Amino acid sequence: MNITDFHSLYQLLTAAALDDPVLRLAYTVTWLDPLRVEQEGTLEDYDMAEDYYDGQGNDLEAALHITRDCFPDLYVEAVDNLRDGQSEEQVEEQIREGISEAGIPMEIAEFEGAYAFGIPLPAYGAEPENPEFYATHPDVMPILVCFGVSPTTDGYHIDIPDEVYTAGRYIAHHLAEHPDDRYRQISWLMQWLFACSGNSIVDFNYEVMCEMQPLPWEKDDVEFAIAMIAEADEIMVDVFAGLEMLASQPDLLKALQFNIHRTCSTIHLK
Repeated sequence: MNITDFHSLYQLLTAAALDDPVLRLAYTVTWLDPLRVEQEGTLEDYDMAEDYYDGQGNDLEAALHITRDCFPDLYVEAVDNLRDGQSEEQVEEQIREGISEAGIPMEIAEFEGAYAFGIPLPAYGAEPENPEFYATHPDVMPILVCFGVSPTTDGYHIDIPDEVYTAGRYIAHHLAEHPDDRYRQISWLMQWLFACSGNSIVDFNYEVMCEMQPLPWEKDDVEFAIAMIAEADEIMVDVFAGLEMLASQPDLLKALQFNIHRTCSTIHLK
């Protein structure tokens, strides 16, 4: 069969397919939703990690599978852009930006195969036992001094007794119910500093977050991750507001120190 015969046969088969209502509908579905032929509505039959390790997957393919289930508007836009001739790199970057705008920070996972490792989550957790922590958060030092701990920026480890964590968490819990917003902000500061907010993003540092099993790219988990990130961002606004307030009001810091000493004394008596 020469190329002319092949082309004629192709045109004949195409015309026959389009004359059949069922085949025409199938053709339309495939055009509008190209992944429909590969999966039936979920990510369960598509193993992104396995495809990456086998050298068969790529970021755009993974992004399309994710957006089809979790971000349908982005999926439609991506398919339309591919039909318009945009490059795979452009479309994948647009998907990343769209997911970030929806509340998932894709900028923290800008490496090949990132989609295969689950939903990326930021890690805001404090590291009071790490001297390097105070290089970026020097305003935390006066808070630790109130607990009888003198952090330094040299060395490898700062020993913080268990009763300090106990006292910090007790004060955080006590101030959380205070009617004054400012004191509740100090509560959030303590919850961040002593990892007891209940929000993993606020409580976990990067190393701890990396050890956790990531959330899969499934609709319910994506919605949960977006809500958790939004809550964490709101908490951190209060954390830094509490820090700023204590730094600008020495009398308030002194009162906090008094209550910390009283709480620590009570813990020792027990």
